[in-house]
Amino acid sequence: MFQEIAEKIWYVPSKDDGAYPYSNSLFINDEKKLLLDSGVGRRILKKLIKTFGTPDIILYSHGHEDHVPCEKFVPTSQKFIHKNDKLMATSIEELYRVYGIENSWELRELLDSYFKSFYYRPLTDVKTFTDGKIFDLGQIQVKVLHLPGHSAGHCGFEILNESIIFSSDVDLTSFGPWYGALDSDISTFAASIKALMQKSPKFMITSHKGLFVDKAIKENLELYLNKISEREEKILNYLEKERTIEELVALALMYGKLPEPKEYFESGEKIMLEKHLEILIKANKVEFTQGKYKAC
Repeated sequence: MFQEIAEKIWYVPSKDDGAYPYSNSLFINDEKKLLLDSGVGRRILKKLIKTFGTPDIILYSHGHEDHVPCEKFVPTSQKFIHKNDKLMATSIEELYRVYGIENSWELRELLDSYFKSFYYRPLTDVKTFTDGKIFDLGQIQVKVLHLPGHSAGHCGFEILNESIIFSSDVDLTSFGPWYGALDSDISTFAASIKALMQKSPKFMITSHKGLFVDKAIKENLELYLNKISEREEKILNYLEKERTIEELVALALMYGKLPEPKEYFESGEKIMLEKHLEILIKANKVEFTQGKYKAC
């Protein structure tokens, strides 16, 4: 269940191998015990604690619901998150706002129930860190890497002197980068991916696609980065004729097919499209007139 990738450092695959609403973790069993994210699922988290003991510290990569659940099972741990994501991590109102669904009351009621099924609730006791902060665990030190784009405060973590990086939701899935929230940003996401390319670690643990080793890391980061330009080309192809934003959302150019609950994923689809369209308009590749978009 747990894979030791270096002395005292354990990769912890989540329930369903990282598929949402779960996320993979990394555990360090040093003088101080540290957990990166808590989205592995209740059963696996309890197994981890039974095996190694309760983590002294939990570092959260960001404030999305699949990375911060199960706080009640680790009440004695010190918890930290980047300052830019603290509000989202501690307020479901802010989480729904950045998802663009704060006024969708029926959807919010549905999500409230769904989120509780995997023990999500807003964090109640969390401190903040900033880029470059180092957590000294004894023999092992963990450095915060601010990797914004997925969220404003999204971070990875570098295990110093071990060539190991936990990249969180720079997750290398076939879907590609997700920037479907109001605090997401395409250009900073691309810069974060390139920053990881420059690191060239031996091991990289992602939240939703697992463990990557050596050359596979750079190869998959390049494929992942290319998804952004591939989406841009797809949008331009579909804008050979005029289309409204509603027509573009219905095409599901980002998701391919909108999962259920459809309204929830429609919001993410729309936000991602709008971010691309804003860039394309500034680059004079798309024009917007009378409520419709068209490639120039």
